[in-house]
Amino acid sequence: MKLNKRLITGLIGGVLVLAVAGVLISGAAKKRAAQAEADTKIALQNSPRPVKTERVQALTADKRRSYPGIVKAADESALSFRVGGPLVQVKVTQGEPVKKGDLLMQIDPRDFEDRIQSLEAQLAGAAALQNKAQQDYARISKLFKEKVVPQSDFDSSTSTQDAAIASVKTLNAQLQIARHALEDTSLLAPYDGTVSEQLVENHEMIRSGDVVLRFHSIQALEVTVSVPENEIVGFSLNEDTVARVSFPSIPGKEFDARLTEWSSSADPLTRTYGVTFEFFAPAGFRILPGMSATVSWNTPSCPSSAVTIPASALSVRADGSSLVWVYGESGNCAEPRRVTEGKLTGASRVIITDGLVEGERVVVSGSRLIHENLPLKTAAIR
Repeated sequence: MKLNKRLITGLIGGVLVLAVAGVLISGAAKKRAAQAEADTKIALQNSPRPVKTERVQALTADKRRSYPGIVKAADESALSFRVGGPLVQVKVTQGEPVKKGDLLMQIDPRDFEDRIQSLEAQLAGAAALQNKAQQDYARISKLFKEKVVPQSDFDSSTSTQDAAIASVKTLNAQLQIARHALEDTSLLAPYDGTVSEQLVENHEMIRSGDVVLRFHSIQALEVTVSVPENEIVGFSLNEDTVARVSFPSIPGKEFDARLTEWSSSADPLTRTYGVTFEFFAPAGFRILPGMSATVSWNTPSCPSSAVTIPASALSVRADGSSLVWVYGESGNCAEPRRVTEGKLTGASRVIITDGLVEGERVVVSGSRLIHENLPLKTAAIR
């Protein structure tokens, strides 16, 4: 019995020794793993960080920008009749020039002439009644002053005369309207121009207000271009601005165009602003609405020391100032540098007016994950 107790006590002691040894071995293994993880992190932190860089470019003093557009007539009208009726004359040929006041189309005037004759007859009768009423009034007024007729007779003659005068005025107004309607049966050219589209044919029934012709003048033309929001800020918008307009159909030729109007709000989809230039049709060349054109517009002068960098290269300091990371090719590191930024230019570039010189290389991608003296592995864009 005593032997069994000693054996059991020995076994328990052995188990305890093995457990303690296992704990010590496990702790050492965890410590080695933690140290290895820390060494890996340090190695990663000190390993070259991949970034993209770009060499700083100088900005030319005057930069010409070109925008595509479509030519349209400066004066363009959709013509319609103010009255309705059957069309009896079409005196225009599409594309043929006409003068102001020339007859373009004619509605049958017979109904309108008949209306005028009817009103003239009614007016003649009303004028006769007015003349009689005035004579009666003059006679009764004299008798009333002599106290020969009663007040009721005088009042009745006065009312009759007033009604006759009002009837004549009403018929005169109706007759004037009828004469205007007769004039409106003739569609006349509003200015010197050309019929660009004929929408109805002769003998059709025309309704008042329906567009029957499209009419324009090709002496004064205009072209509207779309300017991105980050580029329009670089232009001076005033009516004295002159640009140059060219046409693929007239290679090698440019013509002056004057800025006439511009939109003050951007298109919600394209974020561009419409800018319209007007020019006179040049002699010796046929330029028609619908032709494609290119407007070349010079930006105002920029400082001679200005350079440009991608907007992605800029970072913001805690005090709100701008900085870039300038890459030093000899040490494969980058250092932060404070810069003064100007306006946007192009699609995604920024003008830098101070802090950088042409030829320096800046970090344009990955700058948020670097710090001073960190070795870099660069992939140059250009």
